[in-house]
Amino acid sequence: MKKMITLLLFIAIMQQGFTQTQTFDIATYTPPKDWKKDLKEGVVIYSNTNKTTGSFCVLAIYASTPGTDDPQKDFKNKWNDQVVIPYKATANPKTQTQTSPEGWKAIAALATVKQEGVDAYVMLTVISGFGKVISVLANFNDPSYATKIDDVVGNMKLDKTTASIKETNQKNTSLQALGHMLFMPMKEWTMQRYTDAIIFKPVNLPANRYLETRIMESKPFSGSMQEAMETSWNDVLNKFQFVSPYNKPYYNIIKEKKSYKGWDYIQAEGTVKRIEDHSELAYEKYYINLFVIKLNDRIERIITVGLQNINGADYSPYNNSLYRNAIIELCLGLKFDDWKEQQVGALKGDALSGMYGGLKLGGGSLNASYALFFPNGQVFFGAKFPTEGFEGKNTWVYAELNTRNWGTYILQDGKGTINMGYGNMPLKVTGTNLVITTQNTDHTYEKFPSPDDAVLNGKYAFDGDWGGKPPSIIFSSDGKFIDDGALNILNHQTTDPDEFNITAKSGSGTYKIKNYTLVFTYTDGRKFQMVFTGNGFDRKNPSPASLTLSFNNDIVYKK
Repeated sequence: MKKMITLLLFIAIMQQGFTQTQTFDIATYTPPKDWKKDLKEGVVIYSNTNKTTGSFCVLAIYASTPGTDDPQKDFKNKWNDQVVIPYKATANPKTQTQTSPEGWKAIAALATVKQEGVDAYVMLTVISGFGKVISVLANFNDPSYATKIDDVVGNMKLDKTTASIKETNQKNTSLQALGHMLFMPMKEWTMQRYTDAIIFKPVNLPANRYLETRIMESKPFSGSMQEAMETSWNDVLNKFQFVSPYNKPYYNIIKEKKSYKGWDYIQAEGTVKRIEDHSELAYEKYYINLFVIKLNDRIERIITVGLQNINGADYSPYNNSLYRNAIIELCLGLKFDDWKEQQVGALKGDALSGMYGGLKLGGGSLNASYALFFPNGQVFFGAKFPTEGFEGKNTWVYAELNTRNWGTYILQDGKGTINMGYGNMPLKVTGTNLVITTQNTDHTYEKFPSPDDAVLNGKYAFDGDWGGKPPSIIFSSDGKFIDDGALNILNHQTTDPDEFNITAKSGSGTYKIKNYTLVFTYTDGRKFQMVFTGNGFDRKNPSPASLTLSFNNDIVYKK
């Protein structure tokens, strides 16, 4: 092109007159005449195609979001999300900048891209100011569209008084609503609110990665759960302009069941591509995870979409447990203002709390087993605890994901029952211990002292030949730690890409012991936690000869 469309924008705009104008979010503009308009969540799209010449232009105006107070950073973020990832364009384009008399700052860049083997252009204009940022994206293959684009952008008026549609919710802990749905905001994710959707994106997502979780609008429905999934899957493909690269079945059903809250749900996953991508092999893959709830003659849907560009095309950010766990907790923790949840747990009688250990008959032999009781009526009963422990975790979600080891209990006057999915077990209190009957045999379980708020002191390392110095960690009684590879072993995540492995890099920081969990907070912001039962640990001795750590009961030794 002889020139990149005149930089904009807009801003002299404020004195210009408007005819046949339209308003979207904080922008007022004159749309191209006779172009097709498509209004979606957070974006209005205008498109034109000349079937004779094959030329096309798609112009998208995105809803404003809170700015970072750094226009260059705002531009870089939008360029990455709206140009680099979907079009595989250069990450560092040549830019032009202009500031309006009112104080808006516009940064624009142009990139040449290939679409189905044809040269095309992508131009992004990002306008920042007054705590807001708005972007306009043009995708076209004929320079003659430049005038049309310039007419729209160059005559756009921005309202600096209207609040942007996006809000960050890292500190927002209040219950939110969309329709009948009630939910808690996701920690360390941003939240975009629309009239018919909520969109979450991770705050700390690495560059060139894409992941979003979207609460879609509900839909009247009276069919089966399988039909609900098929209908919702097609809705997602249409809304995101995706298509399945495979013949039926387009998705795999992960789970179909009734939740502990009483409503039915079905979950499925699959791989898709953009509808305009006609490549048969080298297409850009997107991972979809769809969660559908059916209640009161309607369906509620939560969709997660991730660009599958990690480790080649093997993974999307959803595979990272840091993001996946947050999404699962969102889905399974939902409430509805027109649904009465089933009552679960110890509804009457006495409450137990704390951990008990003993031996349980299984496979013809006695094996170590634990019972951890919660005041809400839940009990964990098994040999290995959840990898991340219990601090800050929703134990009902844990139970939903692992029905084998989670159940409820009822206790009254020292006697009761543990109710597991595979059967019930008599329970009675004898002093400070419990007697649990399995397979018609009584087993005594001794109570473990709580390790909460205990401190550790000393250097601990793994035994054995590690081809050099063994992985170790240093604890100090003032709540600090220095890790030299031990946490990476204890994490048991070494087969994942390092991007997914939060402990791959050694570091230091602070630690605490809470709710049978050892929580590490690194100085660089990372956070890692693992179960710590306190088995064999005496808080009066912060420097024992060995420590038993992690769900795998790994042993590290004092050095």
